[in-house]
Parts: sequence; C-alpha cells; structure tokens
Amino acid sequence: MAEKKSQYCFRIEDLPRVNLTGDEKLPSMANLLLSDRLLISFIENPAGCVFPIHSHESEQILIMLEGEEEHVCGDETFLMKAGDVCVHPSNVPHGGQTKTGFKGIDIFCPPRPDHVEKLKKALKEQGEE
Repeated sequence: MAEKKSQYCFRIEDLPRVNLTGDEKLPSMANLLLSDRLLISFIENPAGCVFPIHSHESEQILIMLEGEEEHVCGDETFLMKAGDVCVHPSNVPHGGQTKTGFKGIDIFCPPRPDHVEKLKKALKEQGEE
C-alpha cells in the first residue's frame, strides 16, 4: 500500500531547489519551504562558495549542520562550525565564504521576499504554481 502523504509533512529533497546567489560555478543551493509567516531554507554551499555580504528586512537564524563557514554578521567575522547558530537581526549586513562546504538551515521571519520570488519561479517551472 502506498504511503499517504500529509499536507503538513514534507521531505526536504522534494522541496523546490533554487540557486540563491545566481553563481553557476559555485552556487549556493537551497530547498525552500514557505508557510504563512516563515521561510525555511535547507541550504548547501559547496567548498569555495562565497555568499556576498547583503542585508534584508527579515530576521534570519542560520543553524550550521555540517562543515564550516567564515561568517560575517554586522561588524564581526567569526568561524561557524556544525552545531553553531547565528541570529541575524533585521537589516544587519551579513554573508560568508566556506572552504569546506556546509549544510545548514536558514529560518526567515517574515519570509524573505526575493527568496519567495525564486521559490515561485521554481514552482512555475515545475508546473506547481
């Protein structure tokens, strides 16, 4: 018997996958999940990937699951490793680069508008608007 899928349960690999930075050579890729008030990004950056310094209105929490990244948040630069969590306040510049590659979870509240647009584009390309 086929397993019934719940409207409340998702598999990460089934979520739409988008290129967050637009870099085709060393892209920052993420599977995105959107709810009414949150955007969750299951992010994977390959070794050598640079995520440019940027800021946005959304608060962001980055949970580092694997690997590490030289991370910038505000006027601080620090090494994030698996198990670390960084809180990015609204409109505070942040970004980073990884020599090892990393996997993490980003939580955005409210949902980050430019990521929502990338998600909508990916869903449209998959015919799932």
